[in-house]
Amino acid sequence: MTSAADENRARFDRMAAEWDGNPMRVNLARAVVNTIRATVPLHAEMRALDFGAGTGLVTLGLLPCVAEVTAVDASAEMLRVLDEKLRAQHISQVQTLSCDISRTPLPANQFDLVVSSMVLHHLPDVASVLQRLRPCLRPSGWIALADLDTEDGSFHADMTGVYHQGLDRGAVCHWLEQAGFSAVAAHDAHRITRAAADGSAKEYGIFLITGRAA
Repeated sequence: MTSAADENRARFDRMAAEWDGNPMRVNLARAVVNTIRATVPLHAEMRALDFGAGTGLVTLGLLPCVAEVTAVDASAEMLRVLDEKLRAQHISQVQTLSCDISRTPLPANQFDLVVSSMVLHHLPDVASVLQRLRPCLRPSGWIALADLDTEDGSFHADMTGVYHQGLDRGAVCHWLEQAGFSAVAAHDAHRITRAAADGSAKEYGIFLITGRAA
């Protein structure tokens, strides 16, 4: 029997080839990277993990500021698109890893930074995934998670694989503290404007929540 996770992965596989053609996604990734740069003390020796990396929009945006990035995604097609970019641009500082982090253990004590963008609302149990991510970080490593603020359900035209209508910032901060992070803080990262059903403009907030491995 096909699981919900398998169906969601297949959906992202189908969208991979055209993913970067959406200016909203490109602009969002740029804003998230800029907010990470403004709130996390990045340095040239950092090893980063980008989970739910997709086609690497955030991964590649981080590269000028860190030594290397491991891009993790459950969608093999998304990572195939990223691998093509890496070959075309002769980039060797990015490694791709196809796995579902809610099921597969990740390397322990290997990274100085863990990031994600617009991934949390696709996770049935966000708190448990954050618990699994904490051991990946070295002492005093950073986490930076961008996602959609709580909304009325109008953001997604297709709710397949969407488990949360945005997320409450306070809840995410609490889950990070429970997972063993300190200095947890929420930041405004971006705003997305879309046309509502009645033709009016509707805005959606994007947050970035940062914390440090205690």
